[in-house]
Amino acid sequence: MVRQGATGHGSRRGDPAVSDRVAVVGAGVVGCAVARELAPDHEVIVVERDRVAGGATGLAAGLVTMTASYSDLPAVADLANGFFRAYDGTGGFRYTERGSAELVPPDRAGEARRRVERLAGKGVAVSFVGRETLAGRYPRIDATGVAGAVTFEEAGWVDPHALTTALRDDAVERGAGFRTGSVVSSVRVEDGAVTGLGTDAGPVGADTVVAAAGWRTADLLADTLSLPVRPYRTQCVVVDPAEGAPDLPIGFRPDEGVYWRPDHDGTVLVGGWASAVEDPECASGDADAAFRRHVAGLLPETFERMDDATVLDDWAGVDGATPDGRPVVDAPREAPEGLVVATGFHGRGVMTAPVAARAVRSLVAGEDAPFPLSTFALDRFESRSREFEFVSIGS
Repeated sequence: MVRQGATGHGSRRGDPAVSDRVAVVGAGVVGCAVARELAPDHEVIVVERDRVAGGATGLAAGLVTMTASYSDLPAVADLANGFFRAYDGTGGFRYTERGSAELVPPDRAGEARRRVERLAGKGVAVSFVGRETLAGRYPRIDATGVAGAVTFEEAGWVDPHALTTALRDDAVERGAGFRTGSVVSSVRVEDGAVTGLGTDAGPVGADTVVAAAGWRTADLLADTLSLPVRPYRTQCVVVDPAEGAPDLPIGFRPDEGVYWRPDHDGTVLVGGWASAVEDPECASGDADAAFRRHVAGLLPETFERMDDATVLDDWAGVDGATPDGRPVVDAPREAPEGLVVATGFHGRGVMTAPVAARAVRSLVAGEDAPFPLSTFALDRFESRSREFEFVSIGS
């Protein structure tokens, strides 16, 4: 049982090595990664309201920039980077390693250089490259208006749907079950401990519940646990750069609120302009016309020979944010025994999924984690209010 480190006595096939029954809410990338991690020695059932990767996961850009995102916690970044390298080639999943470049305007050059010096001193593979070096390394980037770029060697991208279905298939092979098209209405609690889920298809019994339902997690647990998770909307467009751009790095322009990554078909995905939403269920699934215009105007300023680039597709999705931009992966003391929360990934759910899965396993099975679980603990927040100021993150 969670927080006691016990493994219970339930059995899936009469096998005493199989532990308590775990119900995972949500079949996004995090829920599928958790199911895969727990299935070898737990009886796992995943309950999903829609389909596998049918929510924020399926609309994600698929960036893996953990070294930049967790430069203060190399153990977290190393676990994720190592997982994606090792998992490359599993099923239809492919991990493309590609360095990242954050373009730095002239008035931020001093600050950027100091940040790079500080991180490099801690062993992070990061550097500041000047305008000429940047232009020589990436000829399609128009470096005339920037001082240079902060570059990270360890980065890459994935197809979020391919990753999630590979994780799902692995979880099923290990014994997990999936119930899609079933809406979870409640986490059932008796005498201070979870007993399972209430769903539109009837109750699901479980000794442990892992709530990994994206921004909906806070609403699902509203009567049980307060979570500082706020829904926000972000947008993406897919661009045909006319001449192709296979050698582009993953890139960021924080001053413009956008990021990009190339794809194997020669297109470029551009995302950004995130903003908090009060009614996520009614948020548009299409990118705003203003964002499309912004990208269309930004491309010729940022890249060489993209004056004739055209937008091929666009969409918008909703995810959950936290006040500090990092998720909550925890079995909070004030929660019912047996409840684990994995939510608030702030746009980094795909890249953080293997880390979240390991954290959940540590909480459920009482095992040591290779990184400090306090990083993702709920009690790091003094306030549990959802009314915090939303701040978009650039990587």
